[in-house]
Amino acid sequence: MRQLFNTLSAFLLILAISTEIAIAQKDSTVLNQSVEVMKAYHPSISNAKKISLMPVIDDTTRYSPEFIYSIDSKPIRSGFTASPIKPADVNKESYKDLGLGYLKLGAGTSTTAYGEFFLNLPQSKNATFGLHLRHLSSDGTIKLAAGDKVNAPFSQNNAAISSSLDIGNTVLTTDLSYDRDAVNYYGYPAAIPAKIDTISSIRYGLKQVYEKGDLRVALKSIEKNQGNLVFNSGIRLGFFDSKTGQKEASGGFFGKFDYNFGQVHGILDLAYDHYSTDSITLEKTQLPGTKNEDWIRIAPSVRLNGDNWSLRGGINFVSSAEKSEGSTTKLYPDFDFNFRPVEGILTLYAGLKGDLRNNCYGDIALGNYWSDPRHNIHSTDYNYVVTGGLKGKISRELSYNLGVTFSQVKNMYFYTQKSYFTSSSNPLIYISDPLNYSNEFGVVYNNAKITDFSAEFSYVSGKDLSVVLKGNYYNYKLDVLTFAPQKPNFILSAFASVRILDKLTGFADLDVIGNRKAQVFNINPFASPVSRDQVMQIDPSIQLNLGATYELTHNFKLFGRVDNLLNRPNEQWLGYASQGLRLMGGATISF
Repeated sequence: MRQLFNTLSAFLLILAISTEIAIAQKDSTVLNQSVEVMKAYHPSISNAKKISLMPVIDDTTRYSPEFIYSIDSKPIRSGFTASPIKPADVNKESYKDLGLGYLKLGAGTSTTAYGEFFLNLPQSKNATFGLHLRHLSSDGTIKLAAGDKVNAPFSQNNAAISSSLDIGNTVLTTDLSYDRDAVNYYGYPAAIPAKIDTISSIRYGLKQVYEKGDLRVALKSIEKNQGNLVFNSGIRLGFFDSKTGQKEASGGFFGKFDYNFGQVHGILDLAYDHYSTDSITLEKTQLPGTKNEDWIRIAPSVRLNGDNWSLRGGINFVSSAEKSEGSTTKLYPDFDFNFRPVEGILTLYAGLKGDLRNNCYGDIALGNYWSDPRHNIHSTDYNYVVTGGLKGKISRELSYNLGVTFSQVKNMYFYTQKSYFTSSSNPLIYISDPLNYSNEFGVVYNNAKITDFSAEFSYVSGKDLSVVLKGNYYNYKLDVLTFAPQKPNFILSAFASVRILDKLTGFADLDVIGNRKAQVFNINPFASPVSRDQVMQIDPSIQLNLGATYELTHNFKLFGRVDNLLNRPNEQWLGYASQGLRLMGGATISF
């Protein structure tokens, strides 16, 4: 699969470069406009990771004028990813002003190195092409909660190619991406044992590397020539690889079709995917093996539109099959409703959905770099997800969204850890024997009822000021576990970008993650001694970042930033603290 992926990648790159092509996309992050929140709301179980060639770094300073909703929030990786200043600032330029692209270089404390390259070819009549490369690495030390200082190097490398070609009344698009993340197992939830390298149950100091590639080729209708039928369909291929030997290959096709019958719209979403994952622990044998899964999704629906309302209703059919575990077939409702009693001021929305989510291996490993490499993740069944709320604009500059989501979930997974007795096998002294802790994370499943209250406010005043405030409060009720391991009870975030002088802009962002609890299960070789399972507290995570950009000339800018200004040892997972105060500076050259 990986050889096929590389061959196709090379072919598409040669094809794209040999065509007279250009980039002509709309900059969706431009702040010089009011945030539009009046469009139809479509609550979703999850959003697939989208490849974007916009010059935006995935960091804590990102700003998006579109509201994003999800029912399952993960703790933010605050502080682990070194966060260079984002290229797009409040005084943004449109794509036509960016020319061919830019080169951005930066360096900072903790031996942090950052580089980014963006290229779009000169404008063409019927084709586009973009290239985005990015590198980020750091080799600093981190102070853990128990006081130990450890080396915590990491690196991130990303590459993405996107192209499109007009073919009659359709557009052929290709999106190709490659990501490589490398980390060390450096965390430990207590004081590090003196001879930790000799303990087989601990991966301390070992390196983990994840590689992920995706290829998506689609044919879709041209927006300016759309008739009764609007479509977007194609194929996708992917691979995932890890240093510890786990591999995953995937492939399939997808299609979305929307036909205007006049009074109503008929919509059909369908997809087929095959996943093959090697060297993971199989459920029945508890031995390493290969898991093959086939997934089919068919979701027909009908949409009706009125002057100030819209209603869409349908079903979501999902079927999964795996040779050793059998097959599962599910049918869910799929409804959403929007009503605008006051045009431009207030929109009421509601939704009822369900889904069977495929927790593929690669996504879970990237969600927690230090998860058990041989973990076998099962599907999560969202029996139903009920969403409701209101959104709109208080003024031209100020937008809001208030919502609540209630979900009933079967087999939701949570990350946990294990502890072991050191060497004693005498049950009489077992209770006083010291413990060793695993610094990799296993997975447990539990049925859950989740309530999520959310609020978001956005203020945008031309090019000079933008402020975004967002908060979520979560309540978990589980069948077996007494709490939701590693899950916060609330998350707050704030971002502000302001023009200080004509050529000087600055930003500030704040992320707060509430209290969390971690579950540590004790592995006891004897059945009779008292259990030493533990519940460990994770302090709130608070990260404050500040930065600024100064435009020396139209094509040359300097930037600088301070990350984790409060110098807090924020833990993203139990035992894994993040970097402290970090300084970074650099320059951007546009061409």
